[in-house]
Amino acid sequence: MQEDEFYKLVQEASHLETIDRARIASEAVLETLGETVTGGEAEDVAAQFPSKLASIVEDADHDGAGYDRETFVERVADHLQGTEVEGDDAEQFADGVTDAIAATLTQGELQDLKAQLDGDLHPLFEGVTVDPEDV
Repeated sequence: MQEDEFYKLVQEASHLETIDRARIASEAVLETLGETVTGGEAEDVAAQFPSKLASIVEDADHDGAGYDRETFVERVADHLQGTEVEGDDAEQFADGVTDAIAATLTQGELQDLKAQLDGDLHPLFEGVTVDPEDV
């Protein structure tokens, strides 16, 4: 999948007006995801992304924080500060970007990723509303 295809999935899933806003939301969620997993899992996930998206996940502080859903969304909102995208919609962006992530990863890698996440975050990767074949 190409970077612009990923952003189109995010734009569709998050109901964003522009690709630029989808890019900003994606970066905030990917950085937060990178923080909550170990470095090895971040590398495995990143291997299935286009290079710019991969570097966001790989360059995050991989402290395996194990964020629950509330903390995850708060961290996404923190990463959105100073951007043109409102942090008040962080829950919507987390849901949309994780839909795009779930549509991008192989089923095996998605299961490995979810195994490292707090159970509160699993629903974000289920019930995916976008199809990469449509982009």
